[in-house]
Amino acid sequence: MAWLSALAGVDAWTVAMILVAAGFYAGALLAAGAVLFRLAFPDLPDPERRAASRTGAIAAWAAIVLAVIEWPLQAGYLGGGNGAAAVDPMLLGMVFEGAQGTQLILAVSGLLLVQAILLDARRLPGLGHGLSLGGVLLVMLALVQVGHTVDEPRWLLGGLLVLHLLAAAFWIGSLWPLYRLAGHPAGGADAVRILDRFGRVAVFGVGLLVLAGVVLAALLLGGVTPLLTTGYGQFLIGKVLIVALLLLLAASNKWRLVPAFERGEPRAPQRLRRSIAMEIGLVGLVLLVTAILTTVSSPANG
Repeated sequence: MAWLSALAGVDAWTVAMILVAAGFYAGALLAAGAVLFRLAFPDLPDPERRAASRTGAIAAWAAIVLAVIEWPLQAGYLGGGNGAAAVDPMLLGMVFEGAQGTQLILAVSGLLLVQAILLDARRLPGLGHGLSLGGVLLVMLALVQVGHTVDEPRWLLGGLLVLHLLAAAFWIGSLWPLYRLAGHPAGGADAVRILDRFGRVAVFGVGLLVLAGVVLAALLLGGVTPLLTTGYGQFLIGKVLIVALLLLLAASNKWRLVPAFERGEPRAPQRLRRSIAMEIGLVGLVLLVTAILTTVSSPANG
């Protein structure tokens, strides 16, 4: 199996890089998604609005810390995977002057701007939303600076990845507010209104996520054979299977559990919360596979 061969040479340093990358993806996408969710649902109840803002801000700070940690990890990797190389000024300079440095600057700048989500929109109308949305765009640009979409046609690959990431961020950023709303009494007017509207918005978001992902995979791999025979392709299949499970849960929420919640069935809140919690776990798994995919394999080399 090609994916096992790709993992055969993985050492402790690479494992650390994978875990930090997965954490950075989670923090950055959660922070960006919290902003997008707030913009899409300005009429959130106050407790959920404050919770979404706090979650986005905390996730942004976590992502900043992990982005900074990635810098010496990458320098250490270039130097053979050891602590001395991680603090070598020459290697640190090489990393900072390359695409990793550009990613670090864009990511930190964007995640700092995301903190504007905490500004009171009623006292500063438009300012908090404008600054935090600018932060989201910088975070998206940061995520396309390295990885497998830097090859030609770069603008097309990068554009597709940004669309894919925006849809993924919105989904990820919605999970915690929706989990909290599902804890309201079944049939509650505020929760029903938001859950119902989210179901309609999510159809468009999921369509965009899947379409951009499929086109991107087709352009990167160039056919079905690499999908089945290379480590990159097999990791991608694993990621798609997990996403398929996520889509099944999302479909169950939309067509079974949310309608049961709206009808006021007593057990509906508990069942809906359990389903959203499973979605959160699967999203974590998707991000871990993505970090493996981008760290130990590539479309060109398998």
